[in-house]
This record gives sequence, C-alpha cells and structure tokens, in this order.
Amino acid sequence: MSLGQTVHYEIMGRRGSSWTILEVIKDRKAAIDKAEDLWGSRRFTGIKVSKESYDKVNNEFASVEIYSRGAQRKKSKYDQTGTISPCLTPDDLYSPDGRRSIWELLGNTLADWMITPTELLHSLDHYYKLFNAGTKLQNAVQRTAVSFENEQGSIQERMRKIYKVIDQALEIMKGNKEKIPSLEMGRLKPIIEQLSEKSNKRFLLTSSITEYLRPAVTVGDKVGRTIIFLSGDRPAWVLEILDQFISEMMQHQQIPFQLLGEPEDRSKFILWLAHLHVGQLSMMGENEHSSCFSDEVLRLNGFLSQGHMPQTARAILNRLQLEIEAPKPISDDGLVDQLMKLNEIHSTLAELTTEMGHLEPLEEAVAKRASRLLNSQAVGEMLFDMKSPFDQMNALLDLEKFTIGHSNKRMVANFILPILTRPEYEAIFVGLDNHQPIQRMGDLTKLQARINEADLTEMHRRKIAEKLDGFCRAIMDNTQILKKLHGLDISLQDKSKKILGMLADNFFTDGDCRDRAEHQVRIYMKQPGFTEGLIAGMARADAEKELVGFRALLEKAGISKQPGMISEAESEEEREPDDHPEE
Repeated sequence: MSLGQTVHYEIMGRRGSSWTILEVIKDRKAAIDKAEDLWGSRRFTGIKVSKESYDKVNNEFASVEIYSRGAQRKKSKYDQTGTISPCLTPDDLYSPDGRRSIWELLGNTLADWMITPTELLHSLDHYYKLFNAGTKLQNAVQRTAVSFENEQGSIQERMRKIYKVIDQALEIMKGNKEKIPSLEMGRLKPIIEQLSEKSNKRFLLTSSITEYLRPAVTVGDKVGRTIIFLSGDRPAWVLEILDQFISEMMQHQQIPFQLLGEPEDRSKFILWLAHLHVGQLSMMGENEHSSCFSDEVLRLNGFLSQGHMPQTARAILNRLQLEIEAPKPISDDGLVDQLMKLNEIHSTLAELTTEMGHLEPLEEAVAKRASRLLNSQAVGEMLFDMKSPFDQMNALLDLEKFTIGHSNKRMVANFILPILTRPEYEAIFVGLDNHQPIQRMGDLTKLQARINEADLTEMHRRKIAEKLDGFCRAIMDNTQILKKLHGLDISLQDKSKKILGMLADNFFTDGDCRDRAEHQVRIYMKQPGFTEGLIAGMARADAEKELVGFRALLEKAGISKQPGMISEAESEEEREPDDHPEE
C-alpha cells in the first residue's frame, strides 16, 4: 500500500432486497474471516466485502469487491427472455417454452398481424398466412436449428426434424377443425359445459376462442373481449386458458398503454404497471368514489389480486422491467426529479413485490438506470450554473438522497471531493469571499451534518467531513474567535454560555473545531466556584431556574458533563485559569 493511501474493508449484508454496512475493519484477513462467520450464521441472503481506498495525493476514492457470497441472483425459471427452446414434439410446440420461443422468433411479424403465438398455433388461417409470407417460417426454423446445440447432425437435419413437428401440429389443427365449437354469440358457459368431459377440451376451447377473436380489428379489442370472459365461477382450466391469451396479448407494445393510458409522466405509468402486476391498481384511483381506470382493467386487476392470472402477472412483470430499462426519460424536470421518481418506483417495487426472484431483476434495472443518469455530463450540466461550492455540494447531496445502489452513491461522493479541493473555492469555504467567516462556520456545519446523514461509505463520509472540519479550523485560526471570547470583560459563566450557544447553534464542525470549543467550555466549568457563580445573588427559585436552564443549554450543545461533575483524576493544571485556553 502506498504511503499516500488509506485503506479499510467494508462488510455488507443483504436482508430482503437491501444491502447494509455491517462492519468496517482495517485488516483484510480479519474482514474476510468476519464475512465468512456472518455468511455461516445464515442471517443474511448475501455477504460481500469491498476494499475502500483513498489516495491522498490525487484525492481519489476507489472501491473493489474482494469477497462475495449469495449475492448473485439465481436465474428465475421464468426469466428466459432471449432464449429459444427447440421443440421435438407438438406438445413442446404448444408448451409455454414453445410459445415463448415463437414470440422470440416471430415477434415482429405477430405484432404486425396483431396475433399471439397461441392464436398462430390454433388457427389454420394464421398458419397459412405465415406459410405464404416469404421466408419468415424458414428463417424461424433455421434459427431454431442453429440453437439446437445438444443435437447431433447437420443444421439441415435439425431443420427437417423441426418441420416434421410443424407438420404434426398442422395435422392436429386439421383433424380438430370440424370439432371446434362456435363462440359466435360470445357465450362461453355452454361451450365449457359441452367440452368438460372431452380429453382435448383445452385445445378445442383455445381454438374456439381464437376463432372468436379473429375478426377483431385490434389487439386492444381482443384483450377487452377476453377479459369479459373472466368470471369467478369459471373452472380452473378455463381461467388458465384465458390467462394464457391475455398474457401473450400483453407482449404487444401498445396494449399496456391502451389499457392504462399513457400519461406524460412515465413514472406514473411504471407505478401503474407495478400495482397492476400484484392486483392493487384499484388503490391508484383518482379518489375513493372515482377510478381513472376502465371497468375491464379493474376486472383484470381483481383476478390478478387473487392470484388467478400468474402468466399475465409475469408478462406485466417483464413489461415493467422493459419500461424501467427503456432509454426514454421518466421525467422532463431535470436530473434530481428523475432520480426522485426512480427512487419512488424502487420503494414501491420493494413494498409490492414479495418474491425475491421477481424483485431482484427489477432492482437491478432501477440501479442500472440510475447509473446511466449519473454520468459526468449530466452532473456537470446540473452544476454548471452554480457558482457557490455550497450550492454544488448540496445539489449533489440532493442527488445522493434519491440515488439507488451503493456503486451509484459512490459515484455521487466522487463528484463531491474535487469541489472541496479546488484552489479557487478555498476562499469561499473559509469565508473570505463575503467577509463573514463566522457565518460560514455554520454553513460548513450544516453541510457536514448532511454528509454524515448521507448513505455513503464510511471512508467517503469521514474524508469529506474531515475536509469540512479543516475549513472550519482555518476560520477559527484566522478569526481567533475562542481567544477573543476569552478576552471579553465578562464572567467565566457568560463566556461559557456564549460558546455553548455557538455549539448549540451548530457553528463548530465535528472534529477538531468542536473539540476545541468543548475543551474551552470544560476548562471554564472546572474553575473553582463556577456553579456558585452561575447563581450568585439569586433567590432560590431563580437559582434553580438558572441551573435547569444551564443544563438544558449543555444538552443542546451536546455536552453531557454538567457543573460539579469534574473528575478528580483530571490534572490540577487544567483547573488553573488559562490565558489562551484554545491553544
């Protein structure tokens, strides 16, 4: 380690969806050993250790993760976006993986035709349209064959196998064409009763609904027609089919907008999606008597709230992640407002989503979006018109307040330190620009308090706080404020009250400045007869009131030791009056 660097190790633990700093340790081996013990305790779902270093010469922070357990998210069985599952039988083709693969392969075409994979697999008309649409089917088969990594043989042989499966599915559709009941009148219950005892009832009902939806002009119209079929007295197998239809329709880009509306504030739309995903959209109405959502949306919301639509819930969850990751701004009101709304989305997701497998990818998407927002150009533009370093630092702390993810918070902290080290700002920090250095001490203290409250690494907080304390110390040296107070022709008690008042009003930053002020007050309080001097010449009631008031002032100033509580072990030298107590 360079002599110009300071290093420590932060141990962080994860419970639920959030990481918390558990301990800060100087020694690397001790930190890793402690992390192993914490991971073995099984009290945390993740443990990691990061090496935090500060280069004193260049005023730069660095963070490197050196240990991690349980932090990597297991891929959800539903998280299969971007993968293609080769189908070896018609059952594979009609399975959830098969339909998902069809969307991956033919999504743009299906979107143009306003149909879903389920409709494609249950309608001869849709199949023939695809068959006659140039090389679309051939390209899909070829891409599937290429993904057949575990199969032996050439790509042509694999393509032949896939075409064979397609032909078998085609024969199934042809064989059942005359058996499909008509939903022309839109009455589902008689069809369910008619099919209830048939072995292929799912296929026939799905085909019947497909034919019923085929004349619809838009996918939005199809969704509305399908939601109407939702009813609490439907058998479970019927609800599964309706759930399948609606979930696939949700994959069409415009459907969530058509259902929920498309507000100018995209964060509101994302929050609507989050509530719809868990069936709590009804809580987002305009007021208790009026909802801003249609009856069909609230009907769907009700079934989602009861857990009857798991496929649709997953489709909304996937759309929610896409909306969070989309490059389009979620707000047009500046960087802080975007981060604030992103933070609101993050908090809402944590509140609504209980399954870690669902929450973690959403949290990752939110953190990545926050990271994209916090780039040097965006932050530079935000600070450009701010001439005061105090305004700049407060603006960055406003960012930090709404910033998600520890790495992003480190990035904000890394913007702060250069402000503190710029030579042209030094005069401002020590109050030479406005000739009010004592007032500037209060500004430094307020800023340091915000730093200490911020969710930064321990090293960032400490180094920035030390810099601010250094400026306050420079003001104290320049103004000789404590020496001047000591030289006033007033009693020790009044001198103490003046310093305590400044401490209570936060004129001294934590660190050397506050220590100096406290030290001078304590010396005054140790002088013989200090307490008696506070109440000299007062009646009993006034004396008691004065003592109570002085104790309150001590507490407000953050000093616990009261008059008379002087340790006998303290040196006699400190009990003697001091011409220059602050030195």
